[in-house]
Amino acid sequence: MEVVNVKSRTQNKQAGFIAIEVMFVIIVFVVMSAIGAQQLSRHMDSQNYQIAAQQQQAVADAAAKYLKDYFSTVVASATPTVPVQITVAMLRNTKYLPIGFGDTNAFGQTFLVLARSPAPNQLESIVLTTGGETIDEIGTREIAENLGGTGGFIPVSNNGIVQGVRGGWQIALSNYGMNPGTGHTASALFLQDGTLTNDYLYRNAVPGHPEVNAMNTSINLNGNDLNAVKNTNTATLNAETTNTTGETTTGGWFRTKGDTGWLNEKWLGGWYMNDPDWLRSYGDKGVTTGGEMRAGKLTSTGRTQVGEYLQLDGVAVEGAACTPNGLIGRNAAGLALSCQSGLWKGSAGKDRWGGSFWTASHQPGGCAAANPFTGSCSCPAGYTPNSQFAVAIGGCNPCAAYSCYKLD
Repeated sequence: MEVVNVKSRTQNKQAGFIAIEVMFVIIVFVVMSAIGAQQLSRHMDSQNYQIAAQQQQAVADAAAKYLKDYFSTVVASATPTVPVQITVAMLRNTKYLPIGFGDTNAFGQTFLVLARSPAPNQLESIVLTTGGETIDEIGTREIAENLGGTGGFIPVSNNGIVQGVRGGWQIALSNYGMNPGTGHTASALFLQDGTLTNDYLYRNAVPGHPEVNAMNTSINLNGNDLNAVKNTNTATLNAETTNTTGETTTGGWFRTKGDTGWLNEKWLGGWYMNDPDWLRSYGDKGVTTGGEMRAGKLTSTGRTQVGEYLQLDGVAVEGAACTPNGLIGRNAAGLALSCQSGLWKGSAGKDRWGGSFWTASHQPGGCAAANPFTGSCSCPAGYTPNSQFAVAIGGCNPCAAYSCYKLD
């Protein structure tokens, strides 16, 4: 009779089931690892596509600004079939891209901007990637999708064009004389028209379009400076303070609206007005000139001093009326006269030429012996008749109405 070991058989069956389970787990792990690795790889690729799109968008934005500012220069050199090439280095040098911005994308492809002129005063421009890795079409499509409506790629089905995302547009590469081949992307800047400039203020001149350098509204600098201005032409300049390091010139008036004027800050002197009649020296500063000063009238509240001579150009007539008393004048011969009792007279005891004079005198009992007149009405030797000092003296000789004078 044969004896069967049931326990042993059971153990063998259990061992077999365990081996199958382990194998199944290993297979599942391998499959899941492969799927995970593939997903990880696709995730890494997707990140690279997104980064490449961001880099390309930065170049496209910089190129659009460059073409707007240098429109006249670019359009003058571009033709319908030979475009102007603008590199990343040019965009860096002109400050449209930061100094550290790279020439290539995440796949080593170089960015290049091409601008052609399909018609006068028009530009049609694209950003292309050239060289580097050849990206599969899934990748180029994803990059284009990340770029939005301006994004495009070179399709495998027709490598002679750039196709916009989801067939939104297409451009023939033959128009630009360059074809980097499939695996590359593009950004369309579309048509830029030099005549359609109402929305922009251009930094550089556009030939034939001065209006693009003119503002249609006020500019608020928000408290910032306006530097390096060569000339300022304006109808009115309103400023709290104006500081210049050089000369200030005007073709009209320098006007002040209050009780102010011109002030020298270093020496605290100047000119101002605080009433309607007088121009005043600020700080009571003196006025000096090596030239001539003229006035209708000069008034001094103190002394009047001259360093040489006092010249009187007016001529007074001795015996003529004058006012007020105290005026100083001269006669035609230059002798001094003064206004005394309302008449121009010479100095007391002197005639109008400054000489001594004799007059007939009247004393009780007849004419004094000092009477210089003779019977012929002549004066003594050295004396001259002077009718200006005639006196009416009765009871003397017929010449009693005359006086005589002689120069000292």
